[in-house]
Amino acid sequence: MVVKAVRGRRRYIVFTVPAETGRTEVLNGLSGLTASMPDIRVITSFGGKAIVRCSPPETDAVKSAMSEAFPGSESLITSGTLRKVREVYPELKVKQKKKC
Repeated sequence: MVVKAVRGRRRYIVFTVPAETGRTEVLNGLSGLTASMPDIRVITSFGGKAIVRCSPPETDAVKSAMSEAFPGSESLITSGTLRKVREVYPELKVKQKKKC
């Protein structure tokens, strides 16, 4: 694992989005930010929720871009770890592939 001092801190933000919205649509909604802020990633999007990863100074910009791209969208939780996000919203857990 790479230490935080090298790669920097990250924030994971859970947003409400329309139920049929996929990862690609969320990424397209944030396309204006991803050019200037390359750390922004969409982790997953299904079931009316999306997880977006960014650095701490970028959280306000991501929240405003999501509200513009998806009117009515709101941030539900901001966390430093995916583990905490998935504890609060267990429906966002992704099943791991079995190793042979």
